[in-house]
Amino acid sequence: MNTLTIAKNEILPKRKPKKWETLELREKNIKIMRWIRFRDRNLRKKFSILKHQDFLGASITFGSAAMMIFTAGLYVANVIPAWTAIVANAIFASLLHEIEHDTIHNLYFKDNERMQNLLFWTVWIFRGNTISPWYRRMIHTLHHKVSGNKDDIEERLIGNGMKAGWFRFFAMIDGNISAILNFRKLVRDAPKFKRKEIVRESWPWLVVYYTLWYNFLGLNLLHFGNQFLGSPFSLPFPELLESARSFLNVAAVVYMIPNWIRQSSIQIVSSNMHYYGDVKNINQQTQVLNVWFLAPLHLFCFNFGSTHGIHHFVVNQPFYLRQMVAPFVHPAMKRYGIRFNDFESMLRANRYYPTESQVA
Repeated sequence: MNTLTIAKNEILPKRKPKKWETLELREKNIKIMRWIRFRDRNLRKKFSILKHQDFLGASITFGSAAMMIFTAGLYVANVIPAWTAIVANAIFASLLHEIEHDTIHNLYFKDNERMQNLLFWTVWIFRGNTISPWYRRMIHTLHHKVSGNKDDIEERLIGNGMKAGWFRFFAMIDGNISAILNFRKLVRDAPKFKRKEIVRESWPWLVVYYTLWYNFLGLNLLHFGNQFLGSPFSLPFPELLESARSFLNVAAVVYMIPNWIRQSSIQIVSSNMHYYGDVKNINQQTQVLNVWFLAPLHLFCFNFGSTHGIHHFVVNQPFYLRQMVAPFVHPAMKRYGIRFNDFESMLRANRYYPTESQVA
């Protein structure tokens, strides 16, 4: 240290730390929870409709499902273009995903198992590229207990903890590729993970969806590849294949592509906003991803990256209330140590801290 530096240190008094900077980690977490609950209570008092949680959950569920059918009808009748149908149904499907998540936490019809099962069947049928909600209830409950650890089945199934690269990218956008890459590791690391169980819980809708999806991709690849090459191949049963391709193209626009976009969006965001490997407390489980260029992904996963961290602190809050409290709570989360837009973590396989080699 040179003389000038010493002189500056003698002249400039050290800044006194603010009170909130000296709090213990547990106290900071409690503060965040209090801010969330305070805003939640005020909103519930201000808007009486929020008291009718079961009604809202059922309305969003059946309303979104009905709108997906209505949008499909408009597309089939040539009233709206394909891109409008895809975008609209992806958004409606994202609402259904949030309903499934909230129902997993018993936020709708807590004492009515039949009604919960009806909600589960509805959201599963209209979002076919997911495992059953009943199985997800088990792995999501486990996720809250072991978030960021090896036995976090839910997050590891969508690539959390994998090194950045093509393998991880495809694991985030295709469940079958993820199964190939991660099942063996999960069998070793997660005692509650059973191959036979997850395969059984994929019937029927996940199997139906991927059967349609891969046939859609395959037939169109065959069709356009043959055209691109000047039609050198004489395909067997051309009329039957073309009829099947036409049906699959319509199904893709109104059902398969919207759900693939929705699922890919939330899995890319969720996989990267959760930390993995060196997580020791709730403060280190998630970050907040709310930078502007993630808006296209957030459009199709209901702003998940911006609000899911709130859910880790207070789980008994419906998704629409998380959206409402977020602008009020985000400053408190940042003040008490929650990271925002920590994209460097994605280059270190979602670890919270850099490794020694990365620091060097």
